[in-house]
Amino acid sequence: MTGAMKGTVNLKKPLACSQGERLEFARLVVQGFQAATESLDGRILDAKWFAFYHSAGEMLGAIAAIKAPKEPHRDDIFKKAGAPVSPSDYALELGWVYVVPTHRGMRIAENLCRRLLVRLPASRVFATTRRNNISMIRIGFERVGQPYPRRDEELVLFLRPPPTITAPCRDACWEHDGGQIEGLAEDRC
Repeated sequence: MTGAMKGTVNLKKPLACSQGERLEFARLVVQGFQAATESLDGRILDAKWFAFYHSAGEMLGAIAAIKAPKEPHRDDIFKKAGAPVSPSDYALELGWVYVVPTHRGMRIAENLCRRLLVRLPASRVFATTRRNNISMIRIGFERVGQPYPRRDEELVLFLRPPPTITAPCRDACWEHDGGQIEGLAEDRC
């Protein structure tokens, strides 16, 4: 880790975001993933939760989301990965996780993902990412199936079954929403 995380995290439902917040979120999605912009507005509005990390200087430094992908997209991912489970058991996707280069190395993405997942403790969630992403294991995901190609990289499917979260853990994480994230005990949830 190259430095301590200093800034604020806000979790919001897409419809509770201002137009400006949604535009900034979309800007980082395009920047981080070279995403096609023609259908992005609709997919952003279909998402369940957004996580925003603003640096101490108020710059938007990282994003993450819990998405509600369309069935054909989800089913295609599970098929490409050769997943031995039914895609219909996983209606939510952790995605659009992006940290601008100047804020990397501080586990900001991992913290954003943890906070989003606490919002949906009874939900099965899937994610796709590069093979060597150990943060996925730390936040409770398991690698499933085989790597598959996408553009110029290889992706793997990760699944998170509903975790067992105790009420004190959930409450401890929720009380930090919108506040300073420095010093959040990672072993709480």
